[in-house]
Amino acid sequence: MNYTDATPVRTAEGIDPGVIPDWVFASEEPVVMRGIVAHWPAVSDGDSSIDSAERYLGSFATDQPVTAYVAPCEARGRFGYNDSFDGFNFRSGSAPLRDIFQRLREQQDPSNTEPMSIYVGSTPVDGWLPGFQDYNKLTVPGNPLVNFWLGNATTVSAHYDFPSNVACVVSGRRRFTLFPLDQINNLYIGPIDRTPSGQPISLVDFDAPDFEQFPRFQVALEHAQTAVLEPGDAIFIPSMWWHHVKALSDFNLLINYWWLDSADHLGSPFHALLHGVLAIRQLPAAQRQAWKLLMEHYIFNEDPVVTAHIPEQALGCLGPLNKAEAERLRVELRKRLN
Repeated sequence: MNYTDATPVRTAEGIDPGVIPDWVFASEEPVVMRGIVAHWPAVSDGDSSIDSAERYLGSFATDQPVTAYVAPCEARGRFGYNDSFDGFNFRSGSAPLRDIFQRLREQQDPSNTEPMSIYVGSTPVDGWLPGFQDYNKLTVPGNPLVNFWLGNATTVSAHYDFPSNVACVVSGRRRFTLFPLDQINNLYIGPIDRTPSGQPISLVDFDAPDFEQFPRFQVALEHAQTAVLEPGDAIFIPSMWWHHVKALSDFNLLINYWWLDSADHLGSPFHALLHGVLAIRQLPAAQRQAWKLLMEHYIFNEDPVVTAHIPEQALGCLGPLNKAEAERLRVELRKRLN
């Protein structure tokens, strides 16, 4: 089975431009929204070319350098680890956006026989394109972090994000391939403490999967969902869904919105995962099982019986955590870690 033949992502029908229905945000699976941002000037004024995008973004762009990642031709646009896993197959640098556009244009030159892959990811719109959101609006919950992503035909390996996500294609075409979290054992995830961009990634090359090395990936494909998005389309990706993103055009521009369904002061669960690796993973099996039961009891068990016998004023960190209580707990953790 090829990942391009996976089950299509559900498509929302009959939606109004710029208006995401509430049921989409409540969905536990991805949802494609065709044409929902096709009315944006960034989309309607463009023709998916570098020149068009540069003209439009240039009206907002500051001279502040952006971070760009560059991979050699042999990487085939796939950013990740080098063969020895002691580093990565790309390098990073910074330059004003106008210089990035020029480098992208050079890769399209027919005389360039070894074009590089260039990728600018997760760059805050308000910091680098102030005013863009005044003309290209989309309402999502809370106070989202809005980023732009641009480059040529590049691939972001399968990974998860803790925040919920709406990704809007402005220029070019992108294929999204998504997996529910329970497929983690079939995606062959790499290191968690040394990653290409902060999140652990699948080590499988989706375009040339080695089923001898990664046999369970065939099972993951049976649970995959996929969609190709055109300019003006968007996709809702629920928190923690694994997603592989392949840019299919010579130039691609995407705007995404990240937001948390939990209070900011509670922090990232990934930090707890790292601490669990440090403190629990190397314990004897019986002790690991004991801590697994404790975690299940205090963290994952929603039954009120867990704390019903404790007076409310004595619940401490087992009670609701406001900002002050969360900071108090962090101070206590830092003391214990030191």
